[in-house]
Amino acid sequence: MRKLILILVTTSLSVIGGVLAIMAEVGYYTPPTPSWFTGSTEDKVEKIGLIQPSYADLMLWTGIRLDELYASGMSGKSEYAKHQAIKIRETLEKAALVDPTRRSAIEGLLSANYPGLIEAIDSKNPDQFKAAFGKLYASCVTCHVNNGIPFYPLIPTTSISPITSGSLEFLEEIQKHLRQEQEKKLQQEQKKK
Repeated sequence: MRKLILILVTTSLSVIGGVLAIMAEVGYYTPPTPSWFTGSTEDKVEKIGLIQPSYADLMLWTGIRLDELYASGMSGKSEYAKHQAIKIRETLEKAALVDPTRRSAIEGLLSANYPGLIEAIDSKNPDQFKAAFGKLYASCVTCHVNNGIPFYPLIPTTSISPITSGSLEFLEEIQKHLRQEQEKKLQQEQKKK
């Protein structure tokens, strides 16, 4: 019964969406303009700027990803390490847009560290990764010192991600429990037949 209701609701919403899209295309319906997207171009840019993360927020995310990069690189999870390295680069590029006065320092950090860091991750050699990470970490601290920022990133010791800090044994236990529950359910369904 629930499945039938779900199908009916989904179908109804799809039909309504399709009708509104057709009406908008032929000019009979104009979707409402969000309030933040009104006014002059300057007003719109200012409003968008208010909802964007600050430079400090971007640096906090960079620090979290730095921890994840270290944990994943040291535990041999190279795909996750590469993902974190790419996200750090993207976040730092956004930070350079938010605070253009720090653009040259950020670009210098990225150009000096990222080719070697990605190469070290791809090598899957822990010593090579540790050396490349150390170089990146030193660049981060140097950037903080040069910009008069008294908050230095600490050398990571833990990870907050279940990808790098989780328990494989616990995952296997959960999977075992789920399989047992599924088997029980199948047995109950077979008894009903």
